[in-house]
Amino acid sequence: MKRTLLLLLCLLLLHANLYSAELAKDGATGWRIVLPDEPTIVERTAARELSEHLKLVTGADFSTVAEKDIPAGGSSLIFVGNTAKAPKKDYAFDEILIKMDGGNLILAGHEKRGCLYAVYSFLQDVVGVRWWAPDDTFIPKKPTLALADDLAVSYAPQLISREMYHRKAQPTVFSARMKGNGFLTPEYGGAVRIINFVHSFYKYLPPEKYFNAHPDWYSEIDGKRQHERAQLCLTNEEMTGELIKNVLETLRKNPDATMIDVSQNDWHGFCTCEKCKAIDDAEESHAGTLVLMLNRVAEAVEKEFPDVLVESLAYQYTRKPPKTVKPRDNVLIRLCTIECSYIQPLSGEQNQKFAADMEGWSKLAKHLFVWDYTTNYNDYLGPHPNLRVLAANVRYFVDHGAIGLFEEGEGDDFCELKNWLLLRVMWEPRLDDEKLIDEFLRGYYGEAVAPLVKRYWDVLIAQAEKEKIYLGCFGMNSAKWLDLPTLNQVTQLMNEAVETATKVYGPDSDELRRLRKSKMGVDHVWLSRYYPLRCEAREKKLPFLGPEDPLQAAEDFAQLCKRFGTKAAVISQEKNFAQYLEGLKAGFIAQKNPPEICQGVPEDAWVVFDALSFNNYRDAATIVDDAEGWNGKSVRMGTKVDWNTSYTPPVRGKYRLLASLRCEGTIKEGKLGSWGVYDSQGKKSIKSMVLSAKDFTTADGSFDKKFRWIDLGVIDFVPGAYFWFAHGHSPELDAIFVDRVVLIWAE
Repeated sequence: MKRTLLLLLCLLLLHANLYSAELAKDGATGWRIVLPDEPTIVERTAARELSEHLKLVTGADFSTVAEKDIPAGGSSLIFVGNTAKAPKKDYAFDEILIKMDGGNLILAGHEKRGCLYAVYSFLQDVVGVRWWAPDDTFIPKKPTLALADDLAVSYAPQLISREMYHRKAQPTVFSARMKGNGFLTPEYGGAVRIINFVHSFYKYLPPEKYFNAHPDWYSEIDGKRQHERAQLCLTNEEMTGELIKNVLETLRKNPDATMIDVSQNDWHGFCTCEKCKAIDDAEESHAGTLVLMLNRVAEAVEKEFPDVLVESLAYQYTRKPPKTVKPRDNVLIRLCTIECSYIQPLSGEQNQKFAADMEGWSKLAKHLFVWDYTTNYNDYLGPHPNLRVLAANVRYFVDHGAIGLFEEGEGDDFCELKNWLLLRVMWEPRLDDEKLIDEFLRGYYGEAVAPLVKRYWDVLIAQAEKEKIYLGCFGMNSAKWLDLPTLNQVTQLMNEAVETATKVYGPDSDELRRLRKSKMGVDHVWLSRYYPLRCEAREKKLPFLGPEDPLQAAEDFAQLCKRFGTKAAVISQEKNFAQYLEGLKAGFIAQKNPPEICQGVPEDAWVVFDALSFNNYRDAATIVDDAEGWNGKSVRMGTKVDWNTSYTPPVRGKYRLLASLRCEGTIKEGKLGSWGVYDSQGKKSIKSMVLSAKDFTTADGSFDKKFRWIDLGVIDFVPGAYFWFAHGHSPELDAIFVDRVVLIWAE
């Protein structure tokens, strides 16, 4: 018994020694924050952030004083920035220092913003603050906050540029708190800025200024000099001289620049003149002429701006490294992973070509940056199962010499988790990503919900891996890998998660709000693939866990998009997203109002599409008010463009296809137009029909003002098949109007 008491006493004394510095006790403090007598704007920001967060954590007020106003030998002080207490050393870029020293705490580092990152690292790793997302912060409540006397951290990140390109990560404050440095305003140290950021050839030599006088400065393609969707002729001496002149003038206008971009336009169109081709052939890469030109530019830059790096892209046709040509030491090469698969790490079998290029460049170039992709541009809203490769890829980049990383996102699928994870590992690549994911799930969704969300991801990733998909950032839709049984399984998990969050945390809780947003990915799958999934469930006698009322679900989904600031379902859709959501609802509205031709047909054996659903090629057709349309609308097709109304129905298999059409005009006989079904993948027509005047005229020879059903017959809808309508261009036919199209299951 005495031995046990003695052991407990020793442990208590040891604990007291380790945690003898109390920043706050019972909500009060005697500690003060000390700034240099003439603090920088970043040091002021660091002190303010520290004071405000410590107030939230402890309840105590931590006042800020100038270094000249503290007594010599004082204690209980937090020195922030370049104070006399900060060790004098040559700090690496963004390096931090956190250190207990004689009863005081020092938070210092690199002059640009090291002290700010030291503050954030202290608040995160020592105090326990978590910035999950711009609008979601966890503040631990610690009225008594003790620090270990031996607290000492010195760390410099391997990546000097750490950018998370996503609207939910770009706000300056959040990016800074997560120790990113791509989108920072001056009070947070400013961004690591690259002048003329990427695709800059024409920024220096715009064709409208130079091409007429110097066509030989631009690409020779098929024996002709051209500038549209072209590049520069990289072996042209005069062009290189003018390019160098304009690059130097740009740098003189930006005296604080540390990097300037000189890179290819965002398309192919490389020069194939005799001289360029000879070099590229010898180097076995179009990067041969690029690097030779860059070296010329970099040599001139170095003479006047010795601290500036000249950046360029190893992108698409220039991604493969040259055989012998090496970039100068002041050239920075940025590789792009746009062709890669993100279901496997970059070291995996699917990404062997990129890995070979990355490893090749790492042997040639002193400085490497990487432009990586974390989203699916063809499906921003649906599940994108790349979670397990994100951290592994960051480590791969660092291991192969990358000093900068630009992660391009913009998808909504669990973006908060992915942004947080990436920012954490960009700062510290060796962190255990599985532990980080578990930490986020517990902290963001709650301990009771986290296991369900973790299981959701396990199931999704296992299915994607099983299907051996090539998960690129373009061209991948969930229909290619997420089957009905798996969708049912993950839906059941997310439904259970919602029920648990509601019960444990409450209907107005942050945990439930966050979960509802994250569940939108699987919700969107059901809405966008509702009818083919319903048909599959019937055909295979499988459960169907989609919404019982899809129209209400679509309306709820639109409200969630508004609530959470969702911008698009695919890339470049921001201006038309509201129309997309209306179109999503339109099909379900039409389905609730079956045409007479579907009377008596089982509800899950037919599907109808109306004017709001159709594609409008080159805006040649218009949606008009139409008293004869079932919903007061129809598509009006004028005479200007063929193929101006089409739609790819989300069905597979054999369906009878009917369209509700009418016409206006004076034509009495002959071809009015045509319609049919086309296989876009097989690039062939499946079936088509000429629309004749007799199909629409009444006994007196005039056009019927009512819509008539035109039957195309039974069609086998293969993946990518779409129906289309075309005007016959007769001047006597004013327009063809399309009201609805119906597909009736025929198997």
